[in-house]
Amino acid sequence: MRIVRRSGAVKIIDLALSNGDSFATVEFKGLTHASVGYWIVSGKSADGLPAILLTLAVPMKQSLESDLCAEAEEFAREFLFPMAARLSETPAVGERIPPLNTGQRNWLFEEHMHYHFAKERSGSLTLQLQTQALFKMATYLEVVAPLKFIAEFQGVAVSTVETRIKKARAQGVIPKASDVRARNRSVQKDA
Repeated sequence: MRIVRRSGAVKIIDLALSNGDSFATVEFKGLTHASVGYWIVSGKSADGLPAILLTLAVPMKQSLESDLCAEAEEFAREFLFPMAARLSETPAVGERIPPLNTGQRNWLFEEHMHYHFAKERSGSLTLQLQTQALFKMATYLEVVAPLKFIAEFQGVAVSTVETRIKKARAQGVIPKASDVRARNRSVQKDA
């Protein structure tokens, strides 16, 4: 495994690793309470040509750059490179997944919401914690009008869900909407 650190005017690679025919780059982004590693992995496809094998956003445990690099190396060795090797054998490698439309994102959110927060699975989670988790899932899937879905699911008014989200933001558990918009604008400018 080879490690290459690169920097420049626009830094989009914090760490690059290779293993056989697979090459992986990762960029670390700091969030409110954690970091995320944005991976792009390429390698040879079944026809022997280089192709993008997968892209992946992985929540990280560490926050210091040196610790993030060590964690990323371990993750790549244990999971990423074995997955890349498996994917390189598939005929559809390199095909982009079509973006989900609003209806598909909403439907996926509802399916996952009903699974994870069914009474038999939600256990002793308070409604506040459930709301926080549901809102994060909805945000990840870019669901339109997530408060409405959450309110219907929990059988409460939208204003109740809104109050729980405000409480979570005040506690720093959920990033403020202005921070999310600023980060999204920053990501779009970098792209």
